[in-house]
Amino acid sequence: MLNTLVIRGAACGVLGVGGILFAMQSGLIGAPSNAQTQLDIVSGEQTLTSESRAGQPHSLTPDLPVVAETAGVRLPMAAEPVAPEAMVVPATFDNTPETPEGAAPTTSELSELGLPCDVTLNATAMPAAMVALDVMAPCRTNAAVQIMHSGLNFEAETDALGLLTMDIPAFETPAFFSVTFEDGVEETVLVGLPDLLEFDRIGLSWEGAMGLELHAMEFGAEFGGEGHVWHEAPASVDAAISGEGGFLTQIASGGTYAEIYTLPRATLREGDSVRLSIDAPITASNCSADVLARTLRTEAAEPVDVTELTFRVPDCDAIGDVLVLQNLLDDLRLASN
Repeated sequence: MLNTLVIRGAACGVLGVGGILFAMQSGLIGAPSNAQTQLDIVSGEQTLTSESRAGQPHSLTPDLPVVAETAGVRLPMAAEPVAPEAMVVPATFDNTPETPEGAAPTTSELSELGLPCDVTLNATAMPAAMVALDVMAPCRTNAAVQIMHSGLNFEAETDALGLLTMDIPAFETPAFFSVTFEDGVEETVLVGLPDLLEFDRIGLSWEGAMGLELHAMEFGAEFGGEGHVWHEAPASVDAAISGEGGFLTQIASGGTYAEIYTLPRATLREGDSVRLSIDAPITASNCSADVLARTLRTEAAEPVDVTELTFRVPDCDAIGDVLVLQNLLDDLRLASN
């Protein structure tokens, strides 16, 4: 009952004030002598404003009869003066932070061609357990990028449009790839390769102009003959799919190098084998140099075996010779399956 009375009392107060305002607007009650009240239409809404004849600001609330404090009556909120600070509204808002000089582009920026500066990374499964890796970075044209996958690390570079497309042999499934730009921006992607079970894969990677070579002698092949797969006779993915033999993939970019040999497991027969070797022709670029390399190996999608390899190239007196690194890679055999 008490709550009902309070609510009704407040409602009556609001109605009373509304009646007074209506009477003043209709001319039934005279407006205060120091102000002229008018009703403006702003953006389709009615807004009560006031202009002082003396040019001085005053309350937007019309003068009301004084209520004695001893009566213990409080005016309804609609009739109370509006707080001055509530009337201050900025005309515009601009919360866009300034990009420090040299900082990475933000997602709100656009390239010279009007494309968003976001870095987009896509990976598509291809035949023979290959991955088509596509990088789109419109605001990072001709930019160096580090690509990492299962111990295979190398550098590449976007083109004049900020695009980079590479076909990369996968060493695991699902295959995880990450790309990192010099400004620290990184993107990752994961792609499944169910046909990796059907292939064996051997990789060799290194840095600098060391001129290393990965050789695969398939099924008794001789050096330079049919079945000798290396960078001068890399074969093709189509040959592997048709069951003719393996193929070699080469990566050379940004001072990093890799050669990866892929063999379809179905080509191995009882007694067959593929002999593997690493050669280092001695040249003026690598003589007397210390070489840091890495080998990667997976068979039938088993976990990748990564081995660090260090050796010293003979002195420059041996230029023209070939350093053959034997017993570093086990031959691929049916018995090892």
